[in-house]
Amino acid sequence: MISTFARLNSQASTAAALPLLQLDNWDPDDTYDESPPTCVHYSIEWKLQLRKGRLSKLTNDTEQDRVLAPGAFWDTTLKNKVNKLLRQKTPRGKNYVPEETIVIVSVNDRGERDLTKRFDEFNIDWRMAEEQLCRWSNLFRAGKKLRIDISFICKEEHQGSRVVQLQAGRGSATARQLAQRDQLLETQEAAGQPRVWKDVYDLMRCNGNLCPGSYCYVDEQRKHMGLNTNILTKMVEYAEQGNELRTHRDVPPYILDMIYEKERLDGERRTKRKAPSSESDRPIKIVNVLPSPYSHSTTEGCTPPSSNFGTVSPSVVDLADLVIPKPIDRAVEDYTEWLCDQVEDERWKAGFRSAGSITKADCLDLRHVYQDRDIGYYVNQGVKAGIARSFVQDIKMWADSL
Repeated sequence: MISTFARLNSQASTAAALPLLQLDNWDPDDTYDESPPTCVHYSIEWKLQLRKGRLSKLTNDTEQDRVLAPGAFWDTTLKNKVNKLLRQKTPRGKNYVPEETIVIVSVNDRGERDLTKRFDEFNIDWRMAEEQLCRWSNLFRAGKKLRIDISFICKEEHQGSRVVQLQAGRGSATARQLAQRDQLLETQEAAGQPRVWKDVYDLMRCNGNLCPGSYCYVDEQRKHMGLNTNILTKMVEYAEQGNELRTHRDVPPYILDMIYEKERLDGERRTKRKAPSSESDRPIKIVNVLPSPYSHSTTEGCTPPSSNFGTVSPSVVDLADLVIPKPIDRAVEDYTEWLCDQVEDERWKAGFRSAGSITKADCLDLRHVYQDRDIGYYVNQGVKAGIARSFVQDIKMWADSL
């Protein structure tokens, strides 16, 4: 006996193809919910992406139950929406332009293959999508769902050279810090957040001849002590709480302790660099593999068995170049979704989301996760080794793409 669905499908295949509505025969106030349908219905799922080395998703949206032809819908609605979001969501002072568009037309029928097309910039030939939707109109009439997935990919348009000319002898780390801090400020302003970040960075920017372009605290003896991103962030948090921070004398004692401790460690590193470099005198560098700083004790105070993955000593990883211009909890969510965007396999996505959930459950800062490099912490909680390694080690790559 032929099933009901098969019979309907057979009847639909012999019926005339349903049309897509164009502007001249489309009524925006009509719901077009007739049964049986008189025109093709479809949905659009689109996302706006920026190319910064890897692709990063800026925003996405869904247009449900469309009946107006894709080309007409693009001209009247979607094009303006995408261009507006591109202006609103990107940092000020930077200009992003269309690079390419990927269009995928699909139907949830195993017997039909997706139609995928690539177009330069936003120059999309919508006829191919419209023709494919019309070919599948009988499948729609039989109960199948039609969908168009669109990826709008944009790139930064460089306005001349943006390279900062530094004095000879200054390392590339300083250049990266300056670029990341400038990007941080642009991101804060683009998000409409207060200018506290800019005010604090301007206050601590050093104008001395010995360290141009860097950030320093100057004590009462006029001694300059370099500041890293972690200390500057603490200053911003202090100012955002309503505390006065107009001069260097307003820096609170607990931040001064951080500054002096950094100065002490910097001095020790400088001393080590000046030590004899002959093979016999060169000190042996030992990197200890430590137990996880996040390990959970078992009952009776026992330590859980260690995994084959250890923890890199925090002293080996420098956080000065790691700038994450987001609230700590939001950063974990955004980083997790960024990792998911890099893969297609749902098992990988589930693994990354599991690692993200573990991170949020223990209230961990991504900066400290990156510093500790404790892959075993995630593996011991059921995360696959490869997923754990990517989650721990790709934080800097993600932060640099922001």
